[in-house]
Amino acid sequence: MKTREDLIARVLKNLGVLAAGQSPSDEDRAEVDDLIDPVCAKLLDDGVAKLNGDEIDDAAYLPLARIVGEQAMTPYGISGQKAAEIKADAEQARTDLKLAYRVYDARPPMRLEQFWGRRGGSAPINSRGRPITPPEDIDLDVTVDGGRRG
Repeated sequence: MKTREDLIARVLKNLGVLAAGQSPSDEDRAEVDDLIDPVCAKLLDDGVAKLNGDEIDDAAYLPLARIVGEQAMTPYGISGQKAAEIKADAEQARTDLKLAYRVYDARPPMRLEQFWGRRGGSAPINSRGRPITPPEDIDLDVTVDGGRRG
């Protein structure tokens, strides 16, 4: 597990603000720290991944750093070719996170019942191509108001 401080340092390294072996200044740390929670909330809202900015899973660490780095380009005045590269990396990171955190629906597929009250046309057919008839014990005389008048 990576920490918030690890994420901040990685974002600054990705942006080229922090050289290897340096530690982030308080201003740089605060600038990136303000972006982490909104980025995590946006990823959750977009259905990409549910991430916590405080304890980051190793699999999400690098993609999250690239996405936060995209949001940090403006405060650090990054533009041109470097900005295009960062945006492309962030888009790839979103795809990676979406695949890694895909949520599978464990419910069985919904079973569809035949609608017996078709108007006009032919009777519904089964998978063998034979007409389907309703069971004998089903009363097909259905009224909207429950049979009451008045």
